[in-house]
Amino acid sequence: MSENIVSRENYFEVVIVGGGPCGLATASRLCEATAGSIYTEDEHQRFHWLRQRGPKSAKVLRGAKKDIRFELPTKLKASDILVLDAVSDSFMGQWNNQFESCQIPTLRSPMFFHPDPVNIDGMITREKDLLEIQNVVGKEYSKHQQKRIIKKNAKKQASPLKGESRNDDRPGLIDINMRDYRDYYRPSTKFFRDFCEDIVDRYGLRSSIRKDRVVSLTYGDIEIMEENKIVTGFTIRTASGKVYGCENCVVASGHDGIINYPLPGLKDANPTLEQACHTTHLFNRNISFPPPVITSKLAEKKCASLVIVGGGLTSAQLAHISCDLGVKVTLLLRSFIKIKHFDFHLDWVTKYKNLKKSSFYMLDTDEERLQLIHDAREGGLMNPEYYKKLQKHVKKGMLQILDYSSIKQAQHGEEGWCLKIAEKRPDQEAREYDLQTDYICCATGISPNVQGLEYLQPIIRNFPIEFCGGLPCLTHDLRWSEELPLYMVGKNAALRVGPTSANLDGARVGAERVGWKIQNDYNEARPETLPLSTSLQIALNAQNRYSVLQGVEC
Repeated sequence: MSENIVSRENYFEVVIVGGGPCGLATASRLCEATAGSIYTEDEHQRFHWLRQRGPKSAKVLRGAKKDIRFELPTKLKASDILVLDAVSDSFMGQWNNQFESCQIPTLRSPMFFHPDPVNIDGMITREKDLLEIQNVVGKEYSKHQQKRIIKKNAKKQASPLKGESRNDDRPGLIDINMRDYRDYYRPSTKFFRDFCEDIVDRYGLRSSIRKDRVVSLTYGDIEIMEENKIVTGFTIRTASGKVYGCENCVVASGHDGIINYPLPGLKDANPTLEQACHTTHLFNRNISFPPPVITSKLAEKKCASLVIVGGGLTSAQLAHISCDLGVKVTLLLRSFIKIKHFDFHLDWVTKYKNLKKSSFYMLDTDEERLQLIHDAREGGLMNPEYYKKLQKHVKKGMLQILDYSSIKQAQHGEEGWCLKIAEKRPDQEAREYDLQTDYICCATGISPNVQGLEYLQPIIRNFPIEFCGGLPCLTHDLRWSEELPLYMVGKNAALRVGPTSANLDGARVGAERVGWKIQNDYNEARPETLPLSTSLQIALNAQNRYSVLQGVEC
């Protein structure tokens, strides 16, 4: 008898850990036979032709297989899928908490970044709910200008030595086709929430998600209680004491890792949440924002001050909220302010994005891919919209921005914090000065650390794989290994998806890879289902057209 006993109602085909954008994208993709969001117009026409031709008889080439009819991939039902989310019993719970805490009116990402597996242009009809991303389309160089600039720069740079490769990730020229101008609009927060709710209702996924935290994940024999049979799969134990089983597991929890808190200068002070916090505490609703010490001073008409550590978009959003409330804010950056529309170079989403992605896929080692990801994302970026808002607060005297600065030492007393700030600018002597404040909020992000996830320890111990920079070295299908049907999407799949893996674009790309693999394995495991025809595999880019000639006699 197996040690892992699961009731039939708690055994699923797929269990997804995390109900955010990646979890929703994966669940909806599994319920869709043909995902239209990733196909070109030519591929859509091919699908239409295959559907019409499928039930009819066709000419058979000599030596070719007789069965060439079109077979749709078997999609999963919502009842085959369970989604476990530690924050909410509905999709996008953590996402909504973050947007409410930061009071974000519009998304940063363009409207073609979304989890819908069918219609990539699903947001076009809601023009009133979209905001144009300024200075992206119409500011690019013409092809003639590009050639001139490239030739001019090539003369200044020495050609690569033998054995060296060109750096294809060098920030290049922004080249966006004017026909794609509509793509560079951002959806409002409310519209995007409604858009995701529509996806949930379309595939009947509302009852597939449960609020529970996974504490253990193991792989081996499972005994299904009512059927008195033993199968091989995952056993998932949760904080509430529930035990679930599944054949495939997908980890879509993007915010798991090492919180960059407390900072080195704050460790000795050992602050409580009433004195300092990380943005993760805000998003998990461990503390409200503004914190009680700030709101109480504002209620008493007293001057309140706040230090926000970090130079990314979240820190800019929190600073903007605080300044609007009348709080004097100090924004502390370890380097300088970096301004970009997205948290990666525009080259990764514009006309020649396939060139950038191919340069990523063609790298030989995961160390090189990790370095390219760091170069493309850079970290600590804010978009032009919030940079302009911060500059207005600076002019009003409500905000001061201290770049190249960090907290060297901190002490907390009855009057609040007394901080010793260390400033070290390039080519200048370092200096230190004191700063008084009421509260400290650290928007310093989360470092990936899949090896440190407690519930994955049995998997890491029994099915070891290589890691690079805290990220797992997955297969091309985003699978843990060929022997283990454990998949990862989102930030944890960055070494295979690229710099956009942690964004909505990466969520859909990862969901497509995982969904295709799980559906394909699901088809092969069912004896009554015919294998996919060569025509369909060509349509899905799983084979090339020359494969048809393999069965033809010359």
